[in-house]
Amino acid sequence: MTQLPHYTSIASVAFNDYLDNRIELDDLIARLREIELQVMHDDEAEEETGKVLWFRFFNGDPFQTTISDIENDLSDPTHPSARILLQGIALGLDSNELEVHYSWTGFTES
Repeated sequence: MTQLPHYTSIASVAFNDYLDNRIELDDLIARLREIELQVMHDDEAEEETGKVLWFRFFNGDPFQTTISDIENDLSDPTHPSARILLQGIALGLDSNELEVHYSWTGFTES
């Protein structure tokens, strides 16, 4: 199980709410963790560990951004990483290219 298109709309709402200042970072992270818990529950291969929920924000995005990455990068809004991540999120949402994945990080789809 890697790409999860049925969770994209839920994640999009959470990211949009954050970008529009309707929720705080803690609320964004909580919503993303809820998605991750649901995906983990749905994963039929429960004995496999180490999988995480990660995001690709736009076509050509070279990163596999995890929830922990988001939390770390956005915890200091003045850091350049936060601005870059926010731009990537906004770009992906504007172009409808957000992807939600669940796998080991470092895994790439062909």
